[in-house]
Amino acid sequence: MKITAQILDVDYLQLNGRPVIRLFCKKEDGEPVCILTNGFLPYFYLHTNQDFRRVSEAIKSKFPAVRVEVVRKFLPIGYGERVEVLKITGTDPSRIPEIREFSSSFGTPYEADILFKYRFMVDKGLKGMGWVEAEGKYIPSKSVKCKLFEAETVKPVERSDYVPLKYLSFDIECIPEGDRLPEPETDPVVIISISFNPDYRGEENIVLITKPVSGPGIIGFSSEEEMLQKFLEIIQDYDPDIIIGYNIYNFDLPYIVKRLEVLNLPKNLGRDDKPVFLKKLQNGYQPTVTGRVVVDPYDILRRDPYIRFRKYDLSTVSREMLGIEKKEMGGISEMRKLWNGSTEDIKRFVEYARRDSELAIKLVLEKNLLDKFFELSRISGLLLQDSLGGQTQRHECRILQEFFKRDILMPCKPSEDEIKKHASERYVKGALVLEPDIGYHDDGCVLVLDFASLYPSIIITFNICPTTIITDKKYESLPHHTSPVGAKFVKPEVREGIFPFILKELIETRKKVKAEMKREQDPERKRQLNAKQLALKVMANSLYGYTGYPRARLFVLEIANSITAYGRENIIKTKKLIEENFGVKVVYGDTDSVFVKTKIKDLEEAQKLGERISEFITSRLPGTISLEFEKIFKTFLIISKKRYAGWKFERSGDGWKDGIEMKGIETVRRDWCPITTETLEKVLHIILKDRNISEAARYVKGVIQSLTSGNIPLEKLTIVKGITKTPEAYDGIQPHVELVKKLRERDPSKAPMVGDRIGYVIIKGNELISKRAEDPEFVREKGLEIDIDYYIENQILPPVERIFEACGMKRSEIIEGVRQKNLLSFSSQEKVLDGFEKVVCKKCGWSFRRPPLKGVCPDCDSELLFSKYGYIGRFIKAV
Repeated sequence: MKITAQILDVDYLQLNGRPVIRLFCKKEDGEPVCILTNGFLPYFYLHTNQDFRRVSEAIKSKFPAVRVEVVRKFLPIGYGERVEVLKITGTDPSRIPEIREFSSSFGTPYEADILFKYRFMVDKGLKGMGWVEAEGKYIPSKSVKCKLFEAETVKPVERSDYVPLKYLSFDIECIPEGDRLPEPETDPVVIISISFNPDYRGEENIVLITKPVSGPGIIGFSSEEEMLQKFLEIIQDYDPDIIIGYNIYNFDLPYIVKRLEVLNLPKNLGRDDKPVFLKKLQNGYQPTVTGRVVVDPYDILRRDPYIRFRKYDLSTVSREMLGIEKKEMGGISEMRKLWNGSTEDIKRFVEYARRDSELAIKLVLEKNLLDKFFELSRISGLLLQDSLGGQTQRHECRILQEFFKRDILMPCKPSEDEIKKHASERYVKGALVLEPDIGYHDDGCVLVLDFASLYPSIIITFNICPTTIITDKKYESLPHHTSPVGAKFVKPEVREGIFPFILKELIETRKKVKAEMKREQDPERKRQLNAKQLALKVMANSLYGYTGYPRARLFVLEIANSITAYGRENIIKTKKLIEENFGVKVVYGDTDSVFVKTKIKDLEEAQKLGERISEFITSRLPGTISLEFEKIFKTFLIISKKRYAGWKFERSGDGWKDGIEMKGIETVRRDWCPITTETLEKVLHIILKDRNISEAARYVKGVIQSLTSGNIPLEKLTIVKGITKTPEAYDGIQPHVELVKKLRERDPSKAPMVGDRIGYVIIKGNELISKRAEDPEFVREKGLEIDIDYYIENQILPPVERIFEACGMKRSEIIEGVRQKNLLSFSSQEKVLDGFEKVVCKKCGWSFRRPPLKGVCPDCDSELLFSKYGYIGRFIKAV
């Protein structure tokens, strides 16, 4: 018989000395099934210059079960013909690292570290979230907790639909002894809240609690052990495909697994008897739960470049994304008080816990957080769990698929020594940024023209790929492109590169998907198509970054440098053609955009000119590189390279849609307090839309006056920064780190952990600024006074000054009339640093627009360095 199912997870078991592949899937009717298939063995390749027979005999002598044969393959880096290599096939995937280690003394191994599940999937053409057709029969199941299907054959099936999935989210609560963080070795779990979609036995959520309390959706237990047993029972009975939790990777899952271990309970949350596996990462864990996928919305949101929050706690995120307030709790002390209180107190605690699991599942389902990853899984070939990670493995899985089809070998991951070598050699010269015409432009429209998918287009046009680069001079007579850095790539008619092939497929597919979106009427299908086009965009735009990543299997420095060099050449050529042929001026250009200043004030006329220029330039650019009219700025303010703002107009239907657009302006920085962001946004609105610079200055004066009068709410003065490592690991003295230390001393249970974001205000005092960072709630409680001068000098004035300087207004004009006794900490003869962005403290990292009079950091008395834009980490020592 035949069955068709969608792939969720894949692993293998070693039975009778041979591996058996297990595909955990969902059938069309939503029923889970595990498809077994055997006969597939692990293998890798060895490229050696030594005698094949001698090498083969040495390997087989050491590993008698291994089979060695000679095959012909292409090497991955450098154009060339097929070469003979040894294919080494084993019987146990777990022994491949040992065989590889021995074999590497004879030559270079290839594909020896491909996970066995992906070796199987790539060879069979299977992909995560893709469909598979299996022919075989159902057999009794002892090893798995779903139906077992023994397959004689498996093959991929092309389908775009998705089977309905079951989602379960959970959240745990623990109450440690004393005011410290809970420790899983000693502190029990007291509450587990669980939410379901679809319902479980008519319930949307259930709360398990280690107290004899009952009520709607509440089940009480006499011990933690009983409660955890019930939790395991619910998971197996409900049988979810996706397990969700907010910060589940770093806290809830590792904690509950440890408690199961302490109590000698099975650490099994999957669809077989394997325990949960937690791979330790730098700041948390990567989970593996057999047959299921573990999803952490906290991790997804923090990684998303298009979603930005000042803080990523569940309270902030749920309020911003769902419009739902999280029930708040005043830390361990309040939890303990409720836990030891009346029945009503305990039920308040229960509802607090219930809300957390509800919010986690709502975030994933109502905000469609997984849609993009479903598609990324299919496009890259990775299993859904792995597609939630970084870009590198997505690209390498997709590249491996093409390499397999074309008999090209994939290198093993570089060793730590090789990574260090790559990093030390690595100098990828960035894109060209044209010198900006700094100032305020309001006497004609500024046209913004974009190169569509510039780097992907360059890779396609010049056939840039590790498989096409000429590394052997004997091939230089072949037709080829020579990049501006001297690297040579054979032309497509000689051999089409894998990178260009993949990019063409991604770009062309995305065009088709977007066209289908326009025609589609069904909202559900339209949502799926949108997720697909976003996933295709992510894959296409991130391939360039992979080419210069030192940890990449296919790291070739000349490739990354060639791509950016072609980009620089392209923008210089474009500027010259525009200015020579259209009588206009390019006032700025950055990587893939040019900004063209005209004397035209009518939007329709300006658009026509933009389209004429784009068509003219595109016809003169090589290959698939094209310039497109994107938008118009009616007013445009250039502050420096990579820093500008404008009143933009974009065509929308038959009309125009306007808005303020900023790049590099501090309003989008998360380490400013809200009053800074609010002030900047208002200033830009007044300058760009009202065209009144003097009114903008008056507004700033009003803000400063409100600050000095104490009329700005504390919330608007709170600065939020992330804790990226333990406080002890920081080199310098930084305000938010010093506050974490204070909070640890006051109440360890409330202190932020690594990965959290912390809010603080600066209070008055004689200590260093970093020592005067304080918790806003503590400031309210103790009635502490805010350091107004700090906020004026370090928050309000630095960013607005840059805007007014570009408009030709001096600092003295902005603060005239509101200068207070201690307002200025700088010399009256202060001077802006010509040609430099800022001075930076070498020790603590704080930056200043002007050097303080005493020549050292006013916060920690350390050496200051001048920082010039465009050079990350490159400083010139202050005199």
